[in-house]
Amino acid sequence: MSAELQSNILKRGFTRRSLGKMMTLMTAGAALPFYNEPALAQLSNRGPVPEDAVKIDANENPLGPCPQAADAIHNIVQKGGRYHFEITADLAKTLAGVEGLKPEYVIPFAGSSDPLHRTVLAFTSPSKALVIGDPGYEA
Repeated sequence: MSAELQSNILKRGFTRRSLGKMMTLMTAGAALPFYNEPALAQLSNRGPVPEDAVKIDANENPLGPCPQAADAIHNIVQKGGRYHFEITADLAKTLAGVEGLKPEYVIPFAGSSDPLHRTVLAFTSPSKALVIGDPGYEA
């Protein structure tokens, strides 16, 4: 916040209305990164792609799921009216067993954005820079 803006706010004092406006703006600003994803997705739309192309940047596979995965999807969709947290815990235990880890070391996520964000927060700091290639994943 600039010194001028801070001075202006302090001069006027806080009213319920001004506080409400500030909270609305702060909330909207916090949500903006989530609304940029469709814009980023449009960047990958570069015209016709061969039918058999594997678009890694879009997590697409022209072959679709294997028959076993299709059966598993069909079976789990039947239970889609509820959150089955125990299934997530079972998945974590199974993956931990396969990889020789403690179950509490495995956290399944719905997608990659959240764990990648957490990884950056965990392993970077003002003294530990993030080094990325250019062009990057979304190029």
